[in-house]
Amino acid sequence: MKHKILVADDDENIRITLQRVFSDCDSLSAADGKIALELISAEKPCLVFLDITMPGLSGLEVLEAVKELDDKPAIFMLTGDGELETAVKALDKGARTYITKPFDVREIRKIAQIVFDEKESGCKTRDLPWKLKE
Repeated sequence: MKHKILVADDDENIRITLQRVFSDCDSLSAADGKIALELISAEKPCLVFLDITMPGLSGLEVLEAVKELDDKPAIFMLTGDGELETAVKALDKGARTYITKPFDVREIRKIAQIVFDEKESGCKTRDLPWKLKE
């Protein structure tokens, strides 16, 4: 099964890096929150990498809107802001994990595989680390 991911970040380097890391997946990208929300609704990715600070809608606003969808993707929040309060807000709104930039692509790949395995099995098997450090 080929998984579909969305990388939503206003930093083109982040989008390119994550799309390369997940080259075995169908990948979509968005440079702002409004486009990200449209793609989540229309394309139904199983995993979304969502930057907290983006033009249009913020990552937290997108996360809030995604709660209303029937088919919710797993969302990994990305941020250069290591503030605990921001992480708590993201997790309270439904993010699966919180990743600070810069990040280790091997660790991201590892936790993404948990989401892919869950998608294939049809059930949530385990919790993810609440925050990935560099």
